[in-house]
Amino acid sequence: MIRKYALILGVMLLLVTACQSKTEPEDTQQPEVSVSTNDELTVDEDESAVSTPQDEVAPPEYVDESKYSGDELEIVKLMNTHMRYLYEQDEKAYMSLFAPESPISGMPNYTFRKITSMGDITITEQKKLYQGVVMITEVDEDDIESSSTMVFWKWKADGDAAKWIIADID
Repeated sequence: MIRKYALILGVMLLLVTACQSKTEPEDTQQPEVSVSTNDELTVDEDESAVSTPQDEVAPPEYVDESKYSGDELEIVKLMNTHMRYLYEQDEKAYMSLFAPESPISGMPNYTFRKITSMGDITITEQKKLYQGVVMITEVDEDDIESSSTMVFWKWKADGDAAKWIIADID
């Protein structure tokens, strides 16, 4: 195991060393670039005239809802809405997805690009509510994977008008 890490570290070090280049005088950037049009336009090096795609976060890839029905479909739709509100940075809408008793008190400072794996949705009947639980693995905008358990509630007292809400995300 240690040899494997040492080999990986050695290859990475070799790549970093190979990619480094010495700066020659002709490689240095000029402080101003002049563009000729009908009107003279000067763009400083520090100013960006066009935003780059790197500045934008790619929209999330949602869970395929066509594979689900009934309560499971409603839970998957709620999960997709959760990801959408994170992406849109809509805190008010995001918090409306959670039960008032939920320990979640605000939006996290990250967004998820997609759910890479999802366990079975387990729905159990409790005294006052139905509870859904699902284990998921998500990938964030920095390609970091994390696993969590999402807990959902649907209150029996609401009858036919009952809707699933997020109780917690651990």
